[in-house]
Amino acid sequence: MPFSLQGFPWRFAVYFIAGCYLFADLYACKGPLHARLMAGRGSSPEGQGGGYAAEVYGRPITRLELEEAMREHLWKRNESWAALNPEARRQTRWTVLENLVNDRILRAFRIMNGLDTVPPLDSARRESDQMRRQFANEAEYPQRLAAMQQTPKSHDEAIRDAQLDEQWIAEKISHRLAEVTEADARAWYDEFKETLRIPQAHHAAHLFLTRHDKTKPDREAEVREIHRQTVAKEKTFAELAALHSDDDRTKKIGGDLGWFTRERMPADFIAAVERLKIGQLSDPVLTKLGWHLIIVMERQESRLPTYEEAGEEIFALLTSQRREEAVKSLVGELRGRSQRPTKFVFYHASIIDRAEPAS
Repeated sequence: MPFSLQGFPWRFAVYFIAGCYLFADLYACKGPLHARLMAGRGSSPEGQGGGYAAEVYGRPITRLELEEAMREHLWKRNESWAALNPEARRQTRWTVLENLVNDRILRAFRIMNGLDTVPPLDSARRESDQMRRQFANEAEYPQRLAAMQQTPKSHDEAIRDAQLDEQWIAEKISHRLAEVTEADARAWYDEFKETLRIPQAHHAAHLFLTRHDKTKPDREAEVREIHRQTVAKEKTFAELAALHSDDDRTKKIGGDLGWFTRERMPADFIAAVERLKIGQLSDPVLTKLGWHLIIVMERQESRLPTYEEAGEEIFALLTSQRREEAVKSLVGELRGRSQRPTKFVFYHASIIDRAEPAS
């Protein structure tokens, strides 16, 4: 019987071949169609949070997420975006993005590998409830979440995911962490104890007359008269502070500034304080802010804490450092596995370079 192709399911065969090609291009080989799809996502419209800055194991990091993280990054470092030059801005964008990528990689492996011990749901609920209580009223909480394109449910899920990530990291790095010993802590103290030095501190009171009252351009005569009344004991320092001081925070408590170090006060003010003996009333002191009369009540000299005082802090520091190094090592391994032999992390520079900190 001669061979015949009549009746062969050509349509099915074409669909099957096309499906195999699409699978190979999009998932196995990351071919031209995959590249175009990724590029399309990277330049997605504003509806995608301004576009995808990166994709990690198929999950996007949107421009909005990057910009929110940039704002927090700058806030923690007390930095101003306006004060950064173009190169510093570029470095900030990429530093923040790499941290987000690392978080996504850790989560991807946590989902793939699972957890040995799953933390209870109650801990996530408690953290969520605690965050809710930080708002003045119930309406502010969903409004704030909406600004971040989240709902109470999605935010609770994010808290739960973060807790699961932390638990998975703890499991994976447990064998990498060397316990901090007493010898480790004492060795650190012997080498770095100067960094723990407690600075000189002063307990003082002041009577303050501002220089910025336009109705009183020259207050030297005024402050010298108050000084005369203090020395003559016509009134107590506390009584005169209550009557004349422009420092509303301290005037009703005798001008008491509490304890402070030189890092907390303007340089011209602290210089005057350091010249005074305990119990001594200063002459009128002129600073950039205005005129002061100052009394130092107590002073504690700079000193090094003993090992017994600092030991707990040192143990916490060394434990934190070792955990940070172990997590860094883990992330490095996972990033390597995320690039070879198949690439699972994609960046979209056109989106990244346009990112600005969220307002």
